[in-house]
Amino acid sequence: MGDSDDEREFKRRDKFHTERRGHDGGERFGGGEWREPRPGPPPGYGGGGGFRGRSMYGGDFRRERYSPERGGGGRRHEMSPPPKRMRGGWEDDRYGGGYEGGGYDREYDRPPPTRHFSRGSKPKEEDLEGFQPAMMSFKAFLQTQDDQISDEDAIKKYAEYKLEFKRQQLNEFFVTHKEEEWFKQKYHPDESVKRKDELREMLQKRVEVFQEFMEQGKFERLTLDGDKQDALIKVLDSVVIKLEGGSDFDITVLDLPDPEEEQKKEEASKKKDSLASNDTFDDENAELMKKAKEFLNFMDPADKEKKMEEESKKRKRVDESDEKDDEAKEKDSKDSLEENDADPKSEDLDAVSDGEDAVMKEEGKNVTDIAEKEEIEDKAEEEENEDKAEESSKPRALHKTSSIFLRNLAPTITKQEVEAMCKRFDGFLRSAIADPAPDRRWFRRGWVTFKREVKIKDICFNLNNIRLRDCELGPIVNRDLTRRIRTVPGLTQDKKVVRNDIKLAAKIITNLDGKWGLWKSKEENTEEVMLGLATSNPLLENITDYLIEEASAEEEELLGRREGEEEEGAEEGANIQREEELINVLDKMILYLRIVHSVDFYNHSEYPNEDEMPNRCGILHARGILPAAKVSCSEIDEYMSAFEKKMGGFLVMRGDLTTEEAGKYGLKDETDEVEKFVSANTQELGKDKWLCPLSGKKFKGPDFVKKHILQKHIEKVDEVKKEVNYFNNYLKDPKRPQLPEHPTNKTSSGRA
Repeated sequence: MGDSDDEREFKRRDKFHTERRGHDGGERFGGGEWREPRPGPPPGYGGGGGFRGRSMYGGDFRRERYSPERGGGGRRHEMSPPPKRMRGGWEDDRYGGGYEGGGYDREYDRPPPTRHFSRGSKPKEEDLEGFQPAMMSFKAFLQTQDDQISDEDAIKKYAEYKLEFKRQQLNEFFVTHKEEEWFKQKYHPDESVKRKDELREMLQKRVEVFQEFMEQGKFERLTLDGDKQDALIKVLDSVVIKLEGGSDFDITVLDLPDPEEEQKKEEASKKKDSLASNDTFDDENAELMKKAKEFLNFMDPADKEKKMEEESKKRKRVDESDEKDDEAKEKDSKDSLEENDADPKSEDLDAVSDGEDAVMKEEGKNVTDIAEKEEIEDKAEEEENEDKAEESSKPRALHKTSSIFLRNLAPTITKQEVEAMCKRFDGFLRSAIADPAPDRRWFRRGWVTFKREVKIKDICFNLNNIRLRDCELGPIVNRDLTRRIRTVPGLTQDKKVVRNDIKLAAKIITNLDGKWGLWKSKEENTEEVMLGLATSNPLLENITDYLIEEASAEEEELLGRREGEEEEGAEEGANIQREEELINVLDKMILYLRIVHSVDFYNHSEYPNEDEMPNRCGILHARGILPAAKVSCSEIDEYMSAFEKKMGGFLVMRGDLTTEEAGKYGLKDETDEVEKFVSANTQELGKDKWLCPLSGKKFKGPDFVKKHILQKHIEKVDEVKKEVNYFNNYLKDPKRPQLPEHPTNKTSSGRA
């Protein structure tokens, strides 16, 4: 007997159930047919033979999906259900693809993940752009040497190899960047001198402003405490107004209320009022809507019918009145036509008189229009003069500016190009470009400053459509500074810390004044032998009076106190002792550093090129609130030592390298380079025939060619000398820019 339909259906369902539970070794289906397993991923993916399913998923290998043969199968193929997405396996959605997701049908078709740089693997060439080339390790260097070389000779030769490698890298960096503006401003014999003179003039102007404020006594009652932020900001803004060319009258704008802040307050209050009115209005609307609904629900139908009848009657009345008006208009038009036909001559005379009247009226109108235009122009001129008078009568807020930040500036872009681009827009003031960053492929960042009243967002939008030397500038609007006065720990108020800070500040002032040649005089009046200072700065007069400590040693001895007892009490902790006289002296020195040299003392940092930046006196750090708990002597000593280390770059001004130190890196000599230039431009044509390729003239001997070059081609010789000085200035700089070392160079040099 044949199987029933129910049994056949059960077998078919059971068959597909077993297929879904398939395994790696193939399966045997009904009818004795053997199916080969689905091919796995190609060998070698993931570093081995085959797909590593167990290590990734922690269980058995992937499950197979049923896929009937296309060539045969007959009835079984027709009865098979459509393929289904499997619930678990190596094609899961966890990897973004899947069976229906439309990414990759098979997981091994997916490209391998990106490899990250690690210690064991070698970095890619793309990741090492901007680094020096790899230097040979000591082991690789030994393979290039003789097998009989001794250890001492190998170490010596490897040191010579490293030194020569560094010389080559410095020379290549110089040749690559010597035509760029930022490099010339640092090391070129002519450009660097011009740049230093510009900076010195800016510093001299800041010194004059500081002296003027000292004479006016603006620093007398001013202390660098965090609770006096308004007074400190006012002093910084007044300095900026003076630097911008303002007068004492312009400084009075700081006493007036700020219109921008008032506008912000008004907008905030309007928003609050609008929100409150909207809430009340919404409540009233809700109540009215409820009442209207109640009225409509309870209104009688008889009232509705009465209203409809009244409206229909009104419409009929309106239609009748319209018909009567139309009839009256038709009669009037007929009468007018009859009159026109009866008197044609009168019409002509009327037309002539009307034309003359029109001409007269037009002439009168032209006269009146001209008079009106003259009156309008006179009024406009008067208004302009009044506006100018009002502007001159009002103090100018020169301390406020608007600025744009340029994120990407190629190293080949000059400052003149940036300024020429920005001068198209009204209100341009100045521009500043920072030094290039090695980690950003020597790209630079820039700031463009405009007047406060310009529409800075429109200018920024226009700059987004401009490219300089195929470089996108990436301009964005630069926000104003949020916190201009920032605080440091209140531990700095202790008299011991203040006395140490006075010593450090005096040393820094002396170093920076000497670096820029400030306060130089023929006769140096003061010499502080104790601190090693020699300066004529009036701020440092009698500075040693505040550095000598005083103590009642005799009184303590008579009372029987000992040093050990004081130390034990000090270890338990003591309150901070504040001495106003010392603080007044220190604060003037800190303000001098901040205003003149752009050095933020408590932040142990310098703000370079501040006169070209949007904020010419932006941030200042001041002393914070006194600590509530007692402070021990050890904590004070630790703070003083840590602070002195951070200020080490200002305390010891590192000069240029000596000729001996720079000679190791390939320092050049002028005479040798000139001889090389002369010999390169001396060509022997034959016996007693020598040619100078610079001029094309021929001479009997090389001495005549040399004499000719030194006399007739002095400009070329001077260029050679400048190039030598240019390169030597770069080598002598201890902080010279250069490509960062290759990661493998550090490990090899460490092992050697």
